[in-house]
Amino acid sequence: MTDSEYLVAGEGSLTYRRVLREARGMFRLGYARVALVAVVLFVPPPLLIAWLDGLRDVLEVDSRLILGLGFVIGLLIATAIRLLGPVVYAGYLDEAVGRQYFHGERIRLREVLRSLPWIRLISADIVLVVGTLIGLALFVIPGIIFMTLFALVGPVIVQEKHGLVDGFRRTYELSRKAWRMILVLVLGLIAVESVFDEIVHEALHDSGLGVQIAVEWAVAAVVGGIVGLVEVALASELIARNPWERR
Repeated sequence: MTDSEYLVAGEGSLTYRRVLREARGMFRLGYARVALVAVVLFVPPPLLIAWLDGLRDVLEVDSRLILGLGFVIGLLIATAIRLLGPVVYAGYLDEAVGRQYFHGERIRLREVLRSLPWIRLISADIVLVVGTLIGLALFVIPGIIFMTLFALVGPVIVQEKHGLVDGFRRTYELSRKAWRMILVLVLGLIAVESVFDEIVHEALHDSGLGVQIAVEWAVAAVVGGIVGLVEVALASELIARNPWERR
C-alpha cells in the first residue's frame, strides 16, 4: 500500500465508500493481526459445540444428572462465547491496526494486548449483547436501535479512554449523527455474516471437525474482521469530526 492510499480521519466528506475504503486499507495493512486474534475469539465456540454434540449423544444413552448438568452448563458457555467478542475485537483492532493506519503509530502486539482496557471492553460487550437481546425480544426494532446507537462503543472506549458509562454516553452522542451509516454498514454486514455463517455451517455439517474449524476461522477473520474494521473507521471519523469536550 502506498502512502497515497491512506486517508486522514475528519478530512473530506464522510461517505459509505470512504468508510469501506478505510476498512479495506486497514485490513491490507494488518491482516495478520486481524486473523491472529480471530483464532482466539472465534475458534473456541465450534470446538465447544462439537464437544456438546458428543455429550448429547451420550445423554441419549445415559441420562445421568451430572451429564445433563454438564450439557446445560456447556451450552450456556458456548452461547456466551459465541455472542461475546465483537466489542472486544473492535477495540483490539482499533489499537492494533487503526492506530497505525490513521496515526502512523505501529505498536508491538505485546504492548497492544497489555494496554487495552480489557475489563471495560468485556463489560461493554456484555451490556451491548444483553441490551440488544432484550430489545430484540421486544418486537425486534428496539434491539436494532440499541445496536445501531452503541455498536461503536469498543473503539470509542479505546480511543478516548472512557470509563464504561461515559463510553456508552459518548458513543450515543457520536452514533446519532450517523445512525443511517451505522445501520447499513455495521448491522448490514453483521446480518450478511450471520447468513453466510449459517450457510457454511449447513454445508459443512457432515465434514470433519478440522474442516469446520478452519472455515469458521476464515469466515471470522475475513467477514468478522471487516465488520470490526468498519466500526474502527466509523468511530475514528466521527471522533475526528466531533471532538470530545471534557466536562
